[in-house]
Amino acid sequence: MVNFLRKKLAVFSLAVGFAGVLAAPANATYVPQGQLTADAGTYAPVSLGTSITLDACGSTFAGYSICDLPSTNKFGIEWFIKRQENGGWTNWLQQYTYHQGAVAPNLQKTIATGAGTVIDVPGTYFISLHVISYNDFIALPGGGYARGGSEKWDDSMTFTVSNSPVTPPPSVPEPMAALLLLPGLVMIARRERRRRRKVAATA
Repeated sequence: MVNFLRKKLAVFSLAVGFAGVLAAPANATYVPQGQLTADAGTYAPVSLGTSITLDACGSTFAGYSICDLPSTNKFGIEWFIKRQENGGWTNWLQQYTYHQGAVAPNLQKTIATGAGTVIDVPGTYFISLHVISYNDFIALPGGGYARGGSEKWDDSMTFTVSNSPVTPPPSVPEPMAALLLLPGLVMIARRERRRRRKVAATA
């Protein structure tokens, strides 16, 4: 009886999938297996007490940013916060797990730092991201769709959290800005030359 029900369920699943193919627009793109990539983001140094926004929008599915998909209800994501200590890595300090409807609001997740938070001491940290696509048809922008069924991991580069305020690096004048200053410098040089000539003539 159990085997009979399993066979019926398998036939039903195939029928649903075939019906989805028939219902798709004639010009819709179908990708048999959508390639999945994970990108945990890039993070600049911050001072303790400053918020950090985890950003998974660099992750892609079938060539599209996961943040640009019509729906992420057939995905799961997991964020991990890790800190370097004594030349090695601790186990993750915190794990955030989201599936289906909870994925979209947390593709860009803001976390606080400072006392009482996960990142509560100065140090060197990095972020890990785990992205999962369900084994199902996933809609793509423009009416196409692709088959999911894979998972990917990625680690960000390390970033520092310090007690001192983080100051941005000084801006470097662009070449065009330097060229704009050139006429003014030429005029100043000419005036100085004329002044010296007048002084020499009256001496």
